[in-house]
Amino acid sequence: MRSGSRKRASEMADARERGLRQRAFRQRQKEKQQATERLLQELSEKVTALQLERDQLQRAVESATSHCQAIKPCTANRGSLDANGVAVTLCFGEATPQLQLTDRGMRALTIEFMADIWKRLLQPMALSLNKVEASPSDSRLWPRLEGLVREAISFMWALVDYNARMLSAIITMNVEDPTAAHPSKPRNWSAILARIELTAGQAEEMLAGRRTLLREVGSLIAEWDRLWADLQALRDLEERPEGEVNDYNQLAAVTEKLRANVNALFMSRAYYLSHVYNRVLSPVQTARYLVASYPMGPDTLSLMTSLAQQYGEPSTGELLQIARPRRPAAAGEALSAHFCAAGDWREALVQPLRVLHAPLEDPAR
Repeated sequence: MRSGSRKRASEMADARERGLRQRAFRQRQKEKQQATERLLQELSEKVTALQLERDQLQRAVESATSHCQAIKPCTANRGSLDANGVAVTLCFGEATPQLQLTDRGMRALTIEFMADIWKRLLQPMALSLNKVEASPSDSRLWPRLEGLVREAISFMWALVDYNARMLSAIITMNVEDPTAAHPSKPRNWSAILARIELTAGQAEEMLAGRRTLLREVGSLIAEWDRLWADLQALRDLEERPEGEVNDYNQLAAVTEKLRANVNALFMSRAYYLSHVYNRVLSPVQTARYLVASYPMGPDTLSLMTSLAQQYGEPSTGELLQIARPRRPAAAGEALSAHFCAAGDWREALVQPLRVLHAPLEDPAR
């Protein structure tokens, strides 16, 4: 009897212990689930904030251009074709050219064709990056990766020259489903920044580039506001007596200034983003960024905004307003920030970005 009692007591103790372990396990699972839900909520809020930041800048630029459908960036006059009339040559990691696009070919790009090009660049880039990171001392692996990065950047700057609409599409396009009605999907910019592995100096230079870009864009938008007001003042020409040639001359002059302003808005943004790709990031860091963003295209403004949030930088709206005359800057506000040493973006109106910001050798090698 005693043996049976001891056995039953032991079984009951084991059952209680199993029950305690099961309850503890369920509690841990519940806590993990709650932590995951909190993390997802936090990421969702960050993504929403980033999208608002990007949309704010986009609206600021678009508001300066939406009334001027006939005024378009005219950047293809800067001698960016090679001697054979080719805008960009792509090897896709092979030893010989696989695709060459002329200026006409760049202008005729469809979103499906562009998605195919980007896929053909990024898939071998991902494989090459894995090999380089696995064997960084093997110098035979580097040229292929560097070549793919160089071609991806060259392709983007050919879009700057010849197809601004597709350059905008590549930011939100899902390469795997380029014609989807709502292709854009959230990206974890904090994780992408961690993957890039910026040094402190690179982070500061990227932040300085963002400050400079938004300062310049803010100034150009302020100029656009003034020009648009001038144009509106000339809209009643039809009601004036015939023969007032000076009014029409003024209209033509203001329209041309607006055209130049829209072109400047477009080129200044491209110039400072080009500086990030070819002067701040190394080729391997650029590869990490592009591969981590896949199947979406690169959205460097959002990447820079995420970095700015991590460092407590002013918001997009605040930096845009600093350069605009509607609100006086606080004491020292516009003078305390370090701005980018990329040079004058107006150089991009004369020479193509592939010349101004020719890729440098990876300092990590």
